[in-house]
Amino acid sequence: MNNLNSKTVIDFMVENIEAAEVFQKYGINYSNNSNCNIPLKNLCQRHHLQYDEIIKELNSLKGKVPYLKNYNVWDLDLLINFLVEIDHPFKKDNILFVEKLANKILEIHGKQLFEVEELVLLIHKISAEIQHHISIEEKTLFPYILFLNSPEKCPDKLVDKKPFLNEILNTLEEQHKNFNSIWNQIKQHTNHYQLYADVDNNFKLLLYKLKQFEEKLYNHLHIENNILFPKALELEKNYLQS
Repeated sequence: MNNLNSKTVIDFMVENIEAAEVFQKYGINYSNNSNCNIPLKNLCQRHHLQYDEIIKELNSLKGKVPYLKNYNVWDLDLLINFLVEIDHPFKKDNILFVEKLANKILEIHGKQLFEVEELVLLIHKISAEIQHHISIEEKTLFPYILFLNSPEKCPDKLVDKKPFLNEILNTLEEQHKNFNSIWNQIKQHTNHYQLYADVDNNFKLLLYKLKQFEEKLYNHLHIENNILFPKALELEKNYLQS
């Protein structure tokens, strides 16, 4: 029981990403690193949530971790390939679609609905940040992690044996925090995706796409902060000591 009481949101997520559905239901941000060292029980007490009920729902997920979602057991080559080939394209395509749709709504309703302009600015801001973030990962971070994971595949590749990951991961984790901050502003600005939902179908679609994107974004942050980055640091430590 003591072991259970010491488990954090991150512990549950690493065991089973399906726990995200439970945490979303109770408004618990599972991609936020500030939750890392806080036992879920303490977090529930702080926010006046029913800990026993949440644990009951989390326990009901046991044995329901399909391999295709069990990212913690994937080899890092497979995990990075998933991020590059599936996760990143989804984010780029969808955030660009959201931007275009938001611009269209601004043209139609911007003069009548004063909140729209600020919402569009926030969407442009998060879009630029995400695309820059993806570029850093694909051009710099991921190739280095792939080398660390299988250096024997690149016998002729010269890589200095000096720490590299701490600085770049600190930068990326700060960007992750910024994503959280901007997205929280978007949620507040849209009244949790309900603002003007009855105005027209464009607004309804925008709110749906924003809500969908939030889930994908938080899953991405979880995979990187709590699975990929810690494992990469361990690989680098072993490589530098070899």
